[in-house]
This record gives sequence, C-alpha cells and structure tokens, in this order.
Amino acid sequence: MASTGGEIGYGIPPYDQDVVAYYDFGDSSAGSWTGGASLSNGDTVTDLSGNGFDSTLNAGLQTWTYNSGIGKGVISTNTKSGGYFYMDELTGVFASLSAYTFEFVCNLPNDLLNDNLIFRFDGGSFSRAESNIQQYTSSPPKRIGFDTITDQNSNISIGTTNQDTSTGFLHMVYTAGQGEAAKVYHQGSLLGTGGSTMSGTDTFVFNATGAGSDTNAWFGTSNYSAGTFPGQMGVFRLYSSAMSGTDVTANYNFYSAQF
Repeated sequence: MASTGGEIGYGIPPYDQDVVAYYDFGDSSAGSWTGGASLSNGDTVTDLSGNGFDSTLNAGLQTWTYNSGIGKGVISTNTKSGGYFYMDELTGVFASLSAYTFEFVCNLPNDLLNDNLIFRFDGGSFSRAESNIQQYTSSPPKRIGFDTITDQNSNISIGTTNQDTSTGFLHMVYTAGQGEAAKVYHQGSLLGTGGSTMSGTDTFVFNATGAGSDTNAWFGTSNYSAGTFPGQMGVFRLYSSAMSGTDVTANYNFYSAQF
C-alpha cells in the first residue's frame, strides 16, 4: 500500500511502495504532529500511511519539542534519557512481516556519543529489533548496526565497525527479508551486509503487551534510559519489503536536498 500523505511536509520519496507506517514532521498543520512547540505525555503522533499505526508519547521527565526551523520540521528530545513513543502493534496483513525496511530521516545537532538507539522493539517472545549507533571514543569501536531476532529465534544482525556519524543530516536504512541478506545503509550507501539471512519461513512479529512495558515498539528514542537517540527526527518510515540499494540512494538524495 502506498502512503496517503500526499505532499505533506517532506513529501513522498521515490520509493513509496509497501508502506506500513509513515511519520512526517515537516508540516505543522497537516503532518504527524500538529500541536505546539512543546509535547506532553499522551500526545499522539499520527501515522500518515492510512494504516492507523499511530504512536503515543510517554515522556516521563523528558522534554520533547517541535522545531520548524530544522529542515521542514523535526521533533526532538532535549536530554538523552527517558522519553519514547509507543507505537500501536501491527495487525492484519502486517502482523507478521516476511520482509521489512526501517528508514530514518534525522538531523544531528551535536556529535553522537556512546550508545544511541533510534528504534527498539522487544515482543516478549522471540521477535526483537534494535538500532545501534555506537559512537564510543575508545572501546568498543564505533559501530552502526541493527540487531534483529525473528519470531523463529533466528539472529539477523548487521554491524559495521569504525564508522563515524557526523553532525547535520542523517539518513539510516535497515533491510531484511526471507532469503535475503540483511543490510544497513548510511547516507545512501551500503555499509554492511549481515552474515545470516531470514529463512523461507522466518517472520518478524510486532506484537505488544500494553503501553508502559518494554514489550512494545518504540521509535524516536527508546525505553532504555541510557541509550536513547539525542537527535532530531524528520521522517520515520516502515515498509513490508526490503528496499534495494538503488531505492535507498534515491530516497537519500530526495531527503538530503531538503536539509
């Protein structure tokens, strides 16, 4: 299913098929967030895909803000602990994914330090996923990766070493699919390929057990107090297919031109 956001905010990128969930913060009147500059507990981020997978802010002591002066608009946290969005569990035809792509369009106002998570999911059984942008100054080495376990308990993790991130625009993509090697992309280019692939029967199940526990999908930061993402998010897109390298580059060129 193609997204239904039209030209809201950052607009529709060249690759726009098999969209599951789509958040765009580039339009303060018609985008995923249409409130004021400050966000509070219980506020809703709207899924623009038409599939209804909205998210609810659970900030705790975290301060969230909306800034229309970065790109066309971004949502951000002011500290590196405590805040996250709870995304509704996937249902219907999207309940079990045989392939998937996570795409993040962000801005980094400062250098990343230590461990940073844009997204985390723990289904309480086997399915699990976690973005992992480690930017330690010494050991362990700097790393950009995505750790995934399918519902059949297959480890489909991807990681690169000695990979820096810099300030400014950030485009990150992670892909996996049955019979396909998992991949991680940074700034439109392939960084690494996983040593294992999803089998022909592996699926990824985004089940949940209720808001407030750590068995849910989280985006923007995570429920881990020490490893959240201190950046600014412009767009989050989840697909039920594995995006090709050519399509990743096309989307990178589309989004980077707007920052």
